[in-house]
Amino acid sequence: MLKGRWGRLTISVLLLLAAVSVAVVWVWQQRRGLAEQMIAQALAERGIAPVAFTVSFIGLRSISLSDVVVGDPSAPDASIDSVTVSYSLGELMSGHVRSIDVGEAGVRMTISEDGLSLGALDPVLKGEGGGDMQLPPVEISSLSAEIKTPQGALSVSGPLSIAPDGEALAVSTNGVLIAEEAEIQRISPLHAVGSARIASAAISIAAEVSVSQGGQPGISLMKIEGEYDNASKRGVLRGEGAISLERDGMTLAKLVPALAPYYIDLTGAVSYRGEALYDGEALSVSGEADMQSLALRQTAAGDARMSGKVKFEATTGGSTVPLRFDLSNVRVEDMSRPERFAPVTIEGPVTVDKRRVDTRLVVRSALPAIRGTRLSNINAHYDIAKGEGGIIADGDMALAPGKLELQTVLPFLKDRVTQTSGGVSYSAQAKFSHAGLATSGRATLKDLGLVTSSASARGISGVVNLGNLLPPMTSGVQTLTIRELDAGVPLERGTVSFELDRTGLRLIDAAWPFADGRLVLASRDGSALADDAAFLLTVENVDLGILLKIADIPGLRATGHIAGSIPVVIRNGDPVLVDGSLSAQENGIIVYQSEAGDAAQTEQTKLLTDALKNFHYTALSGGLSGNANGEVVLRLSLRGSNPDLYEGYPFAINVNVEGSLADLFRRGTVGFRPLELIKQHPEGPGAP
Repeated sequence: MLKGRWGRLTISVLLLLAAVSVAVVWVWQQRRGLAEQMIAQALAERGIAPVAFTVSFIGLRSISLSDVVVGDPSAPDASIDSVTVSYSLGELMSGHVRSIDVGEAGVRMTISEDGLSLGALDPVLKGEGGGDMQLPPVEISSLSAEIKTPQGALSVSGPLSIAPDGEALAVSTNGVLIAEEAEIQRISPLHAVGSARIASAAISIAAEVSVSQGGQPGISLMKIEGEYDNASKRGVLRGEGAISLERDGMTLAKLVPALAPYYIDLTGAVSYRGEALYDGEALSVSGEADMQSLALRQTAAGDARMSGKVKFEATTGGSTVPLRFDLSNVRVEDMSRPERFAPVTIEGPVTVDKRRVDTRLVVRSALPAIRGTRLSNINAHYDIAKGEGGIIADGDMALAPGKLELQTVLPFLKDRVTQTSGGVSYSAQAKFSHAGLATSGRATLKDLGLVTSSASARGISGVVNLGNLLPPMTSGVQTLTIRELDAGVPLERGTVSFELDRTGLRLIDAAWPFADGRLVLASRDGSALADDAAFLLTVENVDLGILLKIADIPGLRATGHIAGSIPVVIRNGDPVLVDGSLSAQENGIIVYQSEAGDAAQTEQTKLLTDALKNFHYTALSGGLSGNANGEVVLRLSLRGSNPDLYEGYPFAINVNVEGSLADLFRRGTVGFRPLELIKQHPEGPGAP
């Protein structure tokens, strides 16, 4: 009886064990399906849905999922090709896992006025859902994140590590690639190494950013740190760094691809610091850059080097404020040789919005002697969409010797001009587009005075219109008035007509009234500014009587008029007269009476001086050669007679006169006393 009872119990236990074994086997065989149901239920309890995945492996120590898709399958908010969760049985039963290893993962994020959103993963970000499961350390071998912001879309790719940090997540990376999702990138792809702390209330970040070179860190740009408060939807990002631009290294086009079409050749170093503030409605950016010998080359205006500070600020969204740069005491130096302008400083704002660039700048001298003197006002604009713009520059300078002078602000004039005085005002315009560059200008001279190696002038006044600035060319022939000119001969109340074209400066007609006649100077060949410039001086109807009064030679008077032409060339900065030819236009009289004439010792000399006491000439001609600023030689030929001497016996007198032309017309020197010349160079009387 007992035996039968134990037998039945044994059979029951065996049957139960068999049933349990069958159940365990069945559960083990169905473990993947059961696991999928449990995981889906756990995610659903935490608000993460819809979710699709496949359990590719499940064991006592780990479970592997594949083809994980969160959100709309056609545009998932997150996707993972493979994920492995490691655990022990005890950890799993207590709601914990040891680690999660993720293969390739993709996620979509949006930053808007509503804050940060991960789409279907928002419940995780917000800490919603029940259960006791805690996130273990997560290793993502390759993350690809698409981030949409009001300022554009970004992509972030690279490895990522996630670990619990109290109630937050600590995220770190040894290198992710950050790039703009745009046809033309505003800035080159960046490589970042750093960490972030993500909590339901706030996000903080710290990283070092460099320019990406083939997906690897390249030239360091800056270190950044920032915080974002998810509740108030406010955040701040700060950064600072420095970069060196080189032709064979990092260039502006590589750093900012959007500027590549403009072929900006920029070299030198820049250090910078900045801050970005987001208040839930608008993003404000501010900071400053310190330029250290930043050279801008190969521009239409030549090469220049800049040093100094530039502040910048901008606001987008809400009450949008365009990007604004404020130049503060930025020093600009000309790199062209010869130097065209002395160092200057530039100050003022530059504003940039989506369609236009505008600037209003003030240019001042940086030279110690005249530091701070305003030289120019510049207004410029550029239409980004049309690719065209314009520049207007104007200024008004009061020149004074030893203070502000033309040659001090325009060094290429140093060896050509000194002692500048008077007033100069100007305006210049430039328009540029895809069709090219068009420039023009206008200068007004007010009582300008200057000294050159070959002449000095005072009272230069008038307006000069330029049809082109690069290179400078006038709009046809221009005319100035000159109150006084001294180029060996003092002249007054003249006018100068000239033209400047691609071949250089041509003197069309520089005319001065002189001795009741006129002197006219005009260019012959080449530019009037050339070192060997050539001119032709024309003498028109000069009254001999007035000319001799100007020369103030004691005892000498004459009547009649002379005319002719004198070639002039510039040699070593001096005007040199070359075989000039002058002749009388009609008969006249020469009278020379001086006590020195009675001192003549020879009969021939006495005869000549007696003849000159009342010499009626029928022909008078001469040649003029020499340095107008030094010694000149006058070859004089006279034909005629004295009616009071030998019944008007005819004479032919040839004399060479040598002396200082400048001194002659300034004060009349003894070097030109006719008697002395006759004593030394008589060729005697003779029949015509």
